Amino acid sequence: MTQRSYDPDLTRAHLSNRFFSGLVHYFSREFGEETIAAIVEAAGLSLAYLSDETRWTSVEFDRRFCDAAARHIAGLDTAPDYHHSLWQHWRRASATMFSRREAMGPLWLLLWSFERPSRLFAEIGNLYTRGNQVTSMELVEQRPGAAVIRARMREPYRVDRPGTCWSRRGVFEAIPTLWGLPPARVEHTRCIHQDRAVDHCVYEVHHEDERAREPDEELTRLRAQIRRIIPTFLESVDRQYTEHRESQLAERKTALYLPSQLVEAIRINPENELVLGGQRTAGAVLIADIKDFTRRCQTTGADAVLAQLNLYYARFDALIARHGGIVDKRMGDGVMVVFISPERTAELADLGAAAVRSGLDLLAALPAIGDELRALGAAPFQVRIGVAVGPLVQGNLGSPSRMEYTVIGDTVNVAARLESAASPDHLLALPQCLARVDPALYERVDTRVVRAKGLGLVEAVELRPRFAG
Repeated sequence: MTQRSYDPDLTRAHLSNRFFSGLVHYFSREFGEETIAAIVEAAGLSLAYLSDETRWTSVEFDRRFCDAAARHIAGLDTAPDYHHSLWQHWRRASATMFSRREAMGPLWLLLWSFERPSRLFAEIGNLYTRGNQVTSMELVEQRPGAAVIRARMREPYRVDRPGTCWSRRGVFEAIPTLWGLPPARVEHTRCIHQDRAVDHCVYEVHHEDERAREPDEELTRLRAQIRRIIPTFLESVDRQYTEHRESQLAERKTALYLPSQLVEAIRINPENELVLGGQRTAGAVLIADIKDFTRRCQTTGADAVLAQLNLYYARFDALIARHGGIVDKRMGDGVMVVFISPERTAELADLGAAAVRSGLDLLAALPAIGDELRALGAAPFQVRIGVAVGPLVQGNLGSPSRMEYTVIGDTVNVAARLESAASPDHLLALPQCLARVDPALYERVDTRVVRAKGLGLVEAVELRPRFAG
């Protein structure tokens, strides 16, 4: 059976599925399973995916879920404003989550162990991050029977649907009910959805703070629940430890062959990252090649050639990593490096500048590499570098039995043509790659036109580093 793949923009590790499991349960009960399934599918995921509480969803999925719910439940084209009655479902869903003790399992016991609301609110920052990686929660003030809490989205994220605010209100209101106390009264005194000039939300929570005195029958029931939950929980911990250890070993091996960004993408969304296909993106491509390497191989033993290449790549890889590049593939003495932004937060000009700076650093390091090669009895390397920037297609190429994760497109072809046209120990780049590179880093040697296959004439600028390392 073929596993379903999902858009990686929807499965980034932003919000724990534990949050959405409460929403799914509530919407299923209120509107029927067919309706919630249609909402989740319209937003781009599935009930099966959301039922796995070890997985995560993204801020983008949260937006799409809100819009899809508005269409299916309220008949609206898009999510309404803060005061619309639709958002009360988010509020009630979060509140009712606390009454589902069996579903919350060990998490419910953890929260209950704080014994009273004030102690839990004092730890709200640490507790909240267990299920939300894009929002920081801070206790600003605490006094008897009240807590003031600030919620701030981490850059570059901004939740632009009010469902999140109403969900927080529902959580804060329901916390005292963990100990049989009345729900809290919550005032949302500052809100990013009601005042676009502010960058955070503030909630003032008024609550009773008596230590719970559960009747004997309640304590008996809780003890029985603990006896049911803890053995299963411990088995789950043991199983997860074993799986985590195996995963770490596999990841260490995989990381030697794949870029770290891809390893992380596979960890978050293995179904999508291990199937054929790709997605459009944009970035910079650097291609470097050693001059006359074929002749060197013909006159030097294989062991010596490999030793020389490994020495070169050890320095090369460190320089590339420093500037955020990904070694896409090695072709003997040739290497292709890509500079992309997985979260699409970096501007194209910055990616192009990073590629140029890493290429200049490599050329500046060649004299020192040459000294090490001479110590091995070998001649220094001369390296040509080409850098281009533009649209790319990123994904898996090949067949189901053998895949290669790479980027393709005209930008790759242009970088390859620039590399072959560059002078030894020089870098040839498209002019737009230099927009954000400090001119003090390089000497501008030449401006010329290069013919790129299928693209015609391309203007390029040839550089060399101003200072050798």
